[in-house]
Amino acid sequence: MKNLANKNKKILIYIFLNSIILNIFLFAACEFKIDIEHEQEALLQTDMEFAQTSVEQGAAEAFYQYMTDDALQLPNNAEPVLGKNLIRESMQKAPEVLLTWKPQKAEIAQSGDLGYTWGIYEVRWYGPTSEENIRYGKYLNIWKKQADGKWKVAVDMGNQSPPPENDPKQ
Repeated sequence: MKNLANKNKKILIYIFLNSIILNIFLFAACEFKIDIEHEQEALLQTDMEFAQTSVEQGAAEAFYQYMTDDALQLPNNAEPVLGKNLIRESMQKAPEVLLTWKPQKAEIAQSGDLGYTWGIYEVRWYGPTSEENIRYGKYLNIWKKQADGKWKVAVDMGNQSPPPENDPKQ
């Protein structure tokens, strides 16, 4: 009787351990689905917050807050700038401007950790005789999701566009 009890106990342990191993393999084989639509909305919202920070705190500070440490900026008619510290420094050297933009769309990779936004921007500044100058353009930002779940810009690029049709300065 004792041998039968020990044998049954070993069988139960064997079944239990195999079921644990099977569950581990099944769990590992399951692909976690990213809610792409939700992530796109979150990224677009983050770009809108980035734009608002530019208005409230200035472009240099906004870029510093929203870029990865090793970010790359590809400014119009200028050399590339590498690193968020150098990007902030280069932006602080420029004349005082108001940089505003309107994100148009966000796209997210299936992996959920890389995406891009694009939109239109305006740069406004005053010349030596106090006349207002406006430059229009479009931009593309490549974003990386950070370990803390926040989106940060890894690459920023933009270039000029013609003024919109309803521009009063035309």
